[in-house]
Amino acid sequence: MMHVGVIGLGKMGSAIARNLIARGYRVSVWNRSSEPAKALAALGATAQPSIAALVDAVDAVIVMLWGDDAARAVTLAQVIPAARTQQLLLEMSTLSPAMYETLEAAAIARNVDFLAAPVLGSVDLAQDGSLTILPGGRKETFERARTLLDSLAKTVTFTGSAAASGVLKLANNTVIGVVAETVRELLRLCDRAGLDRRLAIDSISGAFGRIANSKTRQLLDRDTEPRFSLDALLKDLLLSRTAAEALQVPMPILGCILPPIEEAAKGGLGDRDYIAVALEPAVT
Repeated sequence: MMHVGVIGLGKMGSAIARNLIARGYRVSVWNRSSEPAKALAALGATAQPSIAALVDAVDAVIVMLWGDDAARAVTLAQVIPAARTQQLLLEMSTLSPAMYETLEAAAIARNVDFLAAPVLGSVDLAQDGSLTILPGGRKETFERARTLLDSLAKTVTFTGSAAASGVLKLANNTVIGVVAETVRELLRLCDRAGLDRRLAIDSISGAFGRIANSKTRQLLDRDTEPRFSLDALLKDLLLSRTAAEALQVPMPILGCILPPIEEAAKGGLGDRDYIAVALEPAVT
């Protein structure tokens, strides 16, 4: 069984290590503070005294750190210089696309097999090997890493390039931020109107689920036949703004989306399905 090293034992890194141990992998770990490594050693991992020692001991290295600064200090400055020719390196931290490219270039210069491999999912999914992973890099490196990736994830989607993996990960997390703020605004509106909070939460959550499930095919097929027209959506958004103003509830997300919706409707998309606004030509 492959010997895998995990660098960075925060919640996600520790969960990944626990999953690998449970699946029978030999696991070495390193963390800046020693307590997480000691906890994993009690489960069968080997706590290495340094990054260099870990890299020297293992077949594949997984790095799970906070961001670009940590990746620069650890992956770029320590892991890659210590890595062997064709050693497998999975950078699973969420980084900027530019940083993934920097790491990939440094790895290629040393003939290290590098993949950007950001993840989607929570600690629970990491611990039971059910993450979604978005690897990008050389296709032959992806094929080499596939068995390990499949041990970590329920869904593995090869994006092509390291930078593409970064963009797609950030796009997914931007959805999370937009949804969280939108839910906050809508719940404040419903609270102010005197609606039962559980009823409001169930209804709003259901709306997000319906939209996600019902519009995927239309997006893929570029199908704008109206199920719910953009004009109808615009009318309802304007009504929502009026209701929020009457209740004195600030709704900045609504304020941001109304101008482009109005522009698209005036530009000829009003009688098409509202999803047409997402099918405008891509920025070039």
